[in-house]
Amino acid sequence: MTEKTPEPFVLQTSLDDFYVSYQINVYTKEANSQAKIYSSLHQNIQDACNEAGIEIMSPHYNAMRDGNATTIPEDYLPKDYKAPPFAFRQQDNKQE
Repeated sequence: MTEKTPEPFVLQTSLDDFYVSYQINVYTKEANSQAKIYSSLHQNIQDACNEAGIEIMSPHYNAMRDGNATTIPEDYLPKDYKAPPFAFRQQDNKQE
């Protein structure tokens, strides 16, 4: 269980090439439960992002996003969610 005092806080630890890195800081009297506490915190953050319609992406996720379904789990999406149509635009590269 995390403690409310001192208050939990988040540090922005770096500005990387394609993302910002954050560090979650909380206090507990149950040091032996640290791994489980962090796991629970991360799951709660993931759930809150999914509920808000925010995809958690990373530079390691390679996909052409136009036309692909979201990575947010189906349970969090509106019942009428449909992936956007795939848009293709041909570019004329003729040189004269």
